[in-house]
Amino acid sequence: MKQLRSSVLFLLFTIAGAGAQASEFFNIVKVADGVYAAIAKPGVLCNGAFIVTNDGVIVVDTHLRPSWAKDLIREIKKLTDKPVRYVVNTHWHNDHTQGNKAYASVFPSYTEFISHDKTRDDIIGRAIPSITQNLKDLPNRLTQLRTQLESGKRADGTTLTDSMKMQLKQQIANQDAYLEELKTLEITIPTLTFDKSIVLWAGGREVQILYFGEGHTRGDVFVYLPKEKVLITGDMLTGGVPFMRDAVATAWASTLEAVGKLEFDSVIPGHGEVQKGKDRLNLCVRYLRDLVGAVKAQAEKGATLDEATRIVIEELAPTYEKEFQGFRQALSGPIGNVARTYEGVKRE
Repeated sequence: MKQLRSSVLFLLFTIAGAGAQASEFFNIVKVADGVYAAIAKPGVLCNGAFIVTNDGVIVVDTHLRPSWAKDLIREIKKLTDKPVRYVVNTHWHNDHTQGNKAYASVFPSYTEFISHDKTRDDIIGRAIPSITQNLKDLPNRLTQLRTQLESGKRADGTTLTDSMKMQLKQQIANQDAYLEELKTLEITIPTLTFDKSIVLWAGGREVQILYFGEGHTRGDVFVYLPKEKVLITGDMLTGGVPFMRDAVATAWASTLEAVGKLEFDSVIPGHGEVQKGKDRLNLCVRYLRDLVGAVKAQAEKGATLDEATRIVIEELAPTYEKEFQGFRQALSGPIGNVARTYEGVKRE
């Protein structure tokens, strides 16, 4: 009888486990006890993180689409019945903030939204207005993509392969879904802001939220767990080339150097896989120092932006092209790393 009861219980647990589907949008990675990275699957754009405490959950960044945030909420609920107490926005970009409202809706009486002072200002002044602009632009973009699919050719005349057509169909489906969400999207504005640092003593954990200076944006913050030696970086550190559209390029390296003085073993970046140690941070510091130095040298010689871009790419490629996928593309163009750095050194 005892053996039969054990067999029944095992069967019930097996059935229950089989019914718990994995997230469609994230790979949930345990980084430390109660500390999880939500690593974005292809097309989901940015990572998130969450920290489970005895009093509730702390979430870091909320993604581009509210439906993605709701998916992560379902994953959190698989691990704890505690409510989300705090949401931290590491910076103002839409792929890190547009899911805020999902948490406010699911946990209306619990959740405090935290950011740097400047990030709150930029959510109000830049992120929210961009929703209206995207609503205007996205239908035209979808028309262009559908035209390419129907003609079998890209805008530049390149013939689409079968694989390209499949990718284009998926892109159109994703953009259609995003457009529907945009029509009702509202960003919940941070309710608690700070200048230099704030410490959450939450359910037996010490969680530091720190500002070291400008970089990817003017208000990037880091979430640091000193006991667990985990650092959550937002887009100040990723698995790719530093993205500089809204960056203060000349300050970024110094900010990362200050962060590097913290003691941490694991890094949850804004994009890409969980990192171990400080190798990636040190690589980015070297790259940013070399980039600024090379661009400054060309600007002082009177080089035009186009000339500086060509020369700097060739100068840095032997050292960094193998380290950063899409290196040349990231350094090129009007919002590329050389252009943004060139603007920065010209202002100094």
